[in-house]
Formats: sequence, C-alpha cells, structure tokens
Amino acid sequence: MKKFLIWLAGTIITLSLVVFSLIGPVDDSPLASKPFYQNTIHRLNSFSPKKFSPGAKLKAAWAVVNITPAQKMPMAGYAPRNHFDSVHDSIFIRILGVDNGNVKCFFISADLLLFPPALKTKIEEKKNRDTFLYFMATHAHSSLGGWDDSPIGNLILGSYNELWLDTLTQKIVSAMNEITLRMKPATLKYLEADASEFVENRLDPVNGPTDGKLRGIKIERNDGTKGLLVSYSAHPTNISHLSLELSGDYPNALVKKAKKGNYDFAMFAAGMVGSHRVKGINATEFALCDSLAAILYSKINSAQESIINDSISIGTIAIDYGPSQLHVLQKYKVRDWAFRKLFRPLTGSITYLKIGNIIFLATPCDFSGEIFVRDNLGKLAENRGEHLFITSFNGDYVGYITYDEHYGHSEQEEVMAMNWVGPYYGNYFSQIIQLVLERTK
Repeated sequence: MKKFLIWLAGTIITLSLVVFSLIGPVDDSPLASKPFYQNTIHRLNSFSPKKFSPGAKLKAAWAVVNITPAQKMPMAGYAPRNHFDSVHDSIFIRILGVDNGNVKCFFISADLLLFPPALKTKIEEKKNRDTFLYFMATHAHSSLGGWDDSPIGNLILGSYNELWLDTLTQKIVSAMNEITLRMKPATLKYLEADASEFVENRLDPVNGPTDGKLRGIKIERNDGTKGLLVSYSAHPTNISHLSLELSGDYPNALVKKAKKGNYDFAMFAAGMVGSHRVKGINATEFALCDSLAAILYSKINSAQESIINDSISIGTIAIDYGPSQLHVLQKYKVRDWAFRKLFRPLTGSITYLKIGNIIFLATPCDFSGEIFVRDNLGKLAENRGEHLFITSFNGDYVGYITYDEHYGHSEQEEVMAMNWVGPYYGNYFSQIIQLVLERTK
C-alpha cells in the first residue's frame, strides 16, 4: 500500500506539472501598457501609403485558375475529413488586375477556408516587383485542405501538400503575367446594397448588430466586357460538416449566377464574417446556397453605383501581438510556447489599397462586422466622402477578432476555440483601423 501511495503521489505531481506547463491563466490586463501595443500605435502614427496618380487611363483584366484536383485531397472547414468523394462545384482562384499607368494591383481570391499563408509567401517570392497584391478568400467550409504545415494544420486540415501549393503558385504567377498582357481601358464603379435581412449575429442573434451590406466593384471595359468583385459578411457554412462533396458554398453559387447574367467575370471575397451567419432562407445545403445567390445577385443588379477615379494608394500595416491566448476554460489558456509548437507564432498585417474613394482593408483574421457597426467605422469613412471595404483572410491568420464584450462571457466557438489573441483585441483592431483612416485623410 505504501508503494502504491508513493506511486500515486508521484503520478499526481507529474500530471500537475504537465498541466501547469501547458495551461496558464488568461492575461486580462489592459493592452495599452503592453510594449507590442505601443509599438504598433507608434508605427501607425507615421503610416503613410504610397500614392500613385494616374499615368494613363485605368486598365483592367482578369483570369480564373481551376484548382480542383484530379486526385482525392483532404477537406478543410470542420472536423477532419481526409478526402472528398465527389465534386459538387469546382474550386477556383480568381484574379482581377488593375493598372493606372503607374502601379499594378492584383486582387486574388481563393475558394478556400482562408488564403493559405504558405501560398501567399510563395506567390510573393515569385511575383514581379512592380505589383501590389491584395489577398482574399471566400471562406468556403467544404473546400480543400492540405495547405498548413503546422501539427494542428496537418491534423485538422489534412497532410500538408507542398507540391500542390508549388503548382498553384506557378499557375497564379502565370495568370498575373497573362492579365498584364490582356489589360484594356476600363471604368470602375462602386456598388452597395442592403442585404441585412439574410445575416445575423451568431454570438447574439437577438440584439447583436450585424454588417449586412453587399459591397462590390463593377468593371466595365471598353470592349464591352464586364467584371464584378463582390463581398458579403455571412459565413459560408451552409453545407453539412459530414458532407464529402467538394463545394465553394454560396459564394460559388453567386459567382455562377453573375456569369450567367450580366458579367463575363466575377469573384467573391469574404467580408466581416467573424460573428455572422446566414438566416432567413427557407432551404438547406445546396438549395440554400442557390436561393441566397439568386437573392444577392438581384440586389447587386439594383444596387446604387458610383464611378471611382483612377488614383491608387497602397500600403501594409504591420501589427504586433502579445503572447497567444487560446482558451481552455474561460479563465485559462494554452501557454504560448505550446501554442507555437502546435500552431505557429501569431503574425499578421493589414493590407491597405485605396482606389479612388474606396478604401480596401484586408485583415489577417475572421474580422467581425459587429465591431464595424458598433464603432461606426464605415461612417468615419463616409463622413469624408469615402467607402470602407473590409475583407478577411489576407494570407495571414490570427484567429477570430470579435467585439470585446463577448470575451470572458460567451461559450461560443468564436470566442473560446477560435480567439487566439485574448481580450481587448476587438478594440485594438478598431483603433488600428481608425488610425489608418485618420492618417490617410
């Protein structure tokens, strides 16, 4: 009995040490006193984007790269699914290029859960130096995995497939080169429509504010062809997590609808999806996707439009982060060293691209439209005659950025499992965006 008690005590002590080494308390002290916060704010106070006045009539062109694999690959978006069984709709990377005579910019959107950081890095290493890249994703939850080489990435998203990413890189870089050769004079128009009745706040369905705007850019070329870039903030989580059918969810259905309608090219970018989901559609799965696509396309066709001038400004806003804070319980987190081993260090900037009076900001996260509404970020831009166009998944990823009042209270996945940064980051990102607007008046 004595030996058993000694063994039991040793086991308990060992397990306690292991738990203590892996789990620690959430740091809920204010960010303002933290060096990383001060570094970012100081950097922002001197932020100045590069401005390019038109050197010629603005030109535009586009390309579509089919990335649907011939062989079975893992899926990403829910629990691990190590292969798809069939293809409901093919998966693409779509690219829109614009050139005002002094700078070339490419919008690149992937029909993936997010734009893979590894793919972003590979593209940037091979792109032409005189181009600016703005990465986006549709955030489809029934699309392909295999693009994250971290231990958790290999577990949840399937085995990392570097050969596939290398192939995609070459196709995308080649497509950008072809776009450059096929540029034609074009007029850009900003469009905006209200589709609030089809999106709700899943952290607070009753009272939570939502961003329900459809935002887009219409491209009208002098050869009569037309393109469309459109964004919406409802999560593409409409296909069952048990499904093994490859699909781009409602964004793909919307793109197909546009191409059958008035447009020769269309692409979609996930907007401020951090706490938003689809509501109000009396259908499920693929029928829901088709119904929502038809509704959104109708709203696009009746949207208000305004011509955008050809001036372009570009920049990258580096953001510093504190130690990671992946929740285990409300008051406890995975320690940062363990997070770094399982995932990867928190890194991610904001991409700034302004065309005419449209300010595009691409964020490294699931950014929440609730922050946008509560903090009046859109109105700050509107007050100076501009439109703020925020997208998520810019090729880096730091988890969900949601409104701060939910932290420490909500048991929802967005706040518990997918907030990797900790409390007060909703306000942190909001302050960054406000400073960007202030610095770029």
